[in-house]
Amino acid sequence: MIVEAMGESGPLPKGRHGLTREQVVTSQYSRLCTAVLEAVGELGYAATTVADIVTRAQVARRTFYSVFGGKDECFAAAYDLAVGSALEQLQETVTGLVGVSFEDRVRISFEIYLRVLAVEPAAARALYIETLAAGPGLVEHRARVHERFADYILAVVRVGVRAGEVDSEPDRQLIDMLLGGIDDRVRACLHTRGAAALPELAPLFARTAVTIARTSSREGVDHHNA
Repeated sequence: MIVEAMGESGPLPKGRHGLTREQVVTSQYSRLCTAVLEAVGELGYAATTVADIVTRAQVARRTFYSVFGGKDECFAAAYDLAVGSALEQLQETVTGLVGVSFEDRVRISFEIYLRVLAVEPAAARALYIETLAAGPGLVEHRARVHERFADYILAVVRVGVRAGEVDSEPDRQLIDMLLGGIDDRVRACLHTRGAAALPELAPLFARTAVTIARTSSREGVDHHNA
């Protein structure tokens, strides 16, 4: 899960707990990131306050400001952490599969990711809808996440190339177009049908990704042979 992968969400035990200062700071950081995603997903970015975040994280306001400069910085950190955690889980699961065809590997990737979003509707809304409301402060973060997703898709395609199921890597610009379409469809689904319906998009996403990979690689081969 996106939020679960970010770390413990509950408060530290009271009194002597035997944790190092580094462990305490890491726990506070993770709890604040989890809290801001949940708050923004439920209340909206504009309506969310630092008070909402620290209440959910069960930390003091002074602790918040010792870690982050404000709501914008906290949300940006949570965005990076959540997507990074999801991609790491996805990569470990999918690229490690043995005896799985390229098409199935692509399909499984989308099924896993969309199921993760479906069970965490607040986080899904925060990541796909409220990031746009956050304004220019998150532009750089969204671009970096886009690149990480593109890198993941290309890593899956390379497995297909090594297995002889795909001729060559697709044009990176086509991957960018694919990701733009995925973002649009996810947002539309969240707006109209809710997070629970997201897994239904997996077949469409998989079919589109496989078509782009195979068509682009064939075009590259044809161009080389011309």
